Amino acid sequence: MAQQTVDLHINPTEDLRTFRIPVMPDVDGPSLPRFLLGGIKWLLPLGLRLLIGFFYVAAFFAHHKPFKAAVLVFLGLSVFAGLLEAATVPAAVPVLLFDDVVHVTLGALAVQLAIRTAGMTAVQAAALVGVLAWLSGRLKLLSPRVRPASLYCGAFVGMTSSHVLPGLGWLTLAGILAGILYSLANHFCVGVGGKLGTVAFAGTAITVALARLAGLNHQNLAGASVDPALQVAALGVAIVSVPLTYWLSEHRKFGAVFASAMPSAVLVFGVNLLSTSWQLKMIPLGAAWFGASFAGMTSVERLAGRHWTLPLIGLIYGFLSMDSGPRLHGFGGGLGTTALVSVLAAFGIARLLGAKPFRFARNAWKAVLSGQQPLKFLEDLSASQRRFEAVRRADQKIILKRGAGALQRPAYSRLAQQ
Repeated sequence: MAQQTVDLHINPTEDLRTFRIPVMPDVDGPSLPRFLLGGIKWLLPLGLRLLIGFFYVAAFFAHHKPFKAAVLVFLGLSVFAGLLEAATVPAAVPVLLFDDVVHVTLGALAVQLAIRTAGMTAVQAAALVGVLAWLSGRLKLLSPRVRPASLYCGAFVGMTSSHVLPGLGWLTLAGILAGILYSLANHFCVGVGGKLGTVAFAGTAITVALARLAGLNHQNLAGASVDPALQVAALGVAIVSVPLTYWLSEHRKFGAVFASAMPSAVLVFGVNLLSTSWQLKMIPLGAAWFGASFAGMTSVERLAGRHWTLPLIGLIYGFLSMDSGPRLHGFGGGLGTTALVSVLAAFGIARLLGAKPFRFARNAWKAVLSGQQPLKFLEDLSASQRRFEAVRRADQKIILKRGAGALQRPAYSRLAQQ
């Protein structure tokens, strides 16, 4: 079967870069496999988008004052705009790999083992598994087929509270389902921080639904009240965590898993040196740092030069993680889904600010301040608009460079099976 490629563009500033992504043509063979592949390719991203919408409504909308409700509505619209930007690659062929399922499940069980036997908190256990996964890959202690990201994704499933899924059997099922989604959803939101947590939350939520159908009703956990001063501190922690994680991952080239897990582990284990009262105060700060670090795992290609969005992402995450949410306490992957929502909201805001009315108002205000003549301003605006339209048409096919790896693996696997 001949291999095909697709040219996909990205615009980090004004320089367009092109990457050739190997994709698969229509799969030959019986109609049923082709129908299932086509259905998964479109239905899985649609289901994950609906899940993000459900999470946003269920986690953050409660009894709020009008101002907070208005902010949440605006962020919701921004998330929708961000989803339009983080579009799925239509040509990707989803392939289920058994190794991914095993590794995600092992990551979930490892975190639960650390929580139940070593007395660690969920954040400590997940950060430790992330560090060990990165270190094992760095030292080549694991098979090349084992990716640290798959173990890290499983770690988020393992953070599920025993009040939500009381038995290891249910947790194992959540890990298996998350592993299946992790393998099939390689082409969904490539390079967007929080994707791993969103996949973990999807596996956990499906398992909780199945458990309810089996007659097991989980306890609805209430979030612990946090002092207002600590809420403000958590907001500041989130604003710092996102840019630092991004800097370690992209500029220092440590990788996203290390950039998220290592500083988080240093922070959450370092608080053990403090007194008991201070340890309790630092728990929400550690969780805020850990969750915000997932948003900082966004890739440089996906950020596309919009570095000003990094503190904005942290600000949005901090706002959502304060008394406004999340309400789905005890669900594994909740922090990561909040991070993904924050990233999409920031990208949506950037997209909205680039809309024509905003650009016209901004340029007009600059012209007024500079004393430029109206006719000259309109001429300049027309020329700049033509340049913008050319760039925008290229941006409509945006994809990340490292998305190539995520798409190559399923494509090559399909080729090997022919």
